[in-house]
Amino acid sequence: MPNALVIDSHPAIRRCALAVLKDQTGFDEVRFANGGAAALEALREREADLVVLDLQLEDLPGDAVLEEVVSNYPLTRVLVLSALPQAAERALLSGAHGYVDKGGGLENLGDAVRAVMGGYAAFPLSSLPTIRRAATNPADPRTLLSRRELTVLRFLAVGQSNKAISDVLGISNKTVSSHKTSIMTKLGFNSLIDLAEFARRHQLAC
Repeated sequence: MPNALVIDSHPAIRRCALAVLKDQTGFDEVRFANGGAAALEALREREADLVVLDLQLEDLPGDAVLEEVVSNYPLTRVLVLSALPQAAERALLSGAHGYVDKGGGLENLGDAVRAVMGGYAAFPLSSLPTIRRAATNPADPRTLLSRRELTVLRFLAVGQSNKAISDVLGISNKTVSSHKTSIMTKLGFNSLIDLAEFARRHQLAC
């Protein structure tokens, strides 16, 4: 039985997503999470066939949650549902399989779900320049760091402690510290201030 996890704090969006997933795309079970930490915990308890994720989360950077899902659950399809500026590009570069602009309504949600569950990507044509830039820009910070390191960088850049990061990601404090050291070494930084400025400049801490 296919199951989906919707990560969004807005009741109206959740009701609409539930209707689309159950009535239009055949999902037998739809779970909900208000924030990123609860979502990652829910996935550790039971993997989902589909994750529908808003990038604007109250507790954690949405891009980091997206990267964590993509890294740890390779069989899970991830569809970003957001109204944030440049959300399609952020979703694409962080590993999502599709994007729907919820600011324009959810009329396309069913089509996007069917596409990603059928093995296709579902992004607007306006994202094509980003795809081309990503393919030809070796200086992009995403090419310097592993996906897990990029996720840890996002958390550090918004002031999360090593302990908080280890709790959210379900890894040891020592592992977080190792990732932090690797990030600082690869990027040539001596302080978290440098790291935070780098994240801001590259729009990695939104």
